[in-house]
Amino acid sequence: MANNKLQELKDALQDRNCSLEKHSSVMEITFENSEDADWFENIFEDYQRESAVCCLMSMRPKGENARHKFVFNVKDMDKFIDLIKEE
Repeated sequence: MANNKLQELKDALQDRNCSLEKHSSVMEITFENSEDADWFENIFEDYQRESAVCCLMSMRPKGENARHKFVFNVKDMDKFIDLIKEE
């Protein structure tokens, strides 16, 4: 995935309090608050149906200062970016 696509995805997520990292074969997104994490988790199923992403692994610790992390595969980055922009 080109750096410009990663930046485009970060720009699409700018209104969410999150960080985004690309690893060798997966994306990792970490949300600072549970509301944004809930938003992402709730719409992820729709993104799977659209064949943009798959294989979500969720790490949702309890506590006020918990960071909510998701690791997943991106199958179609352009479609994923478009879906994020629609939300």
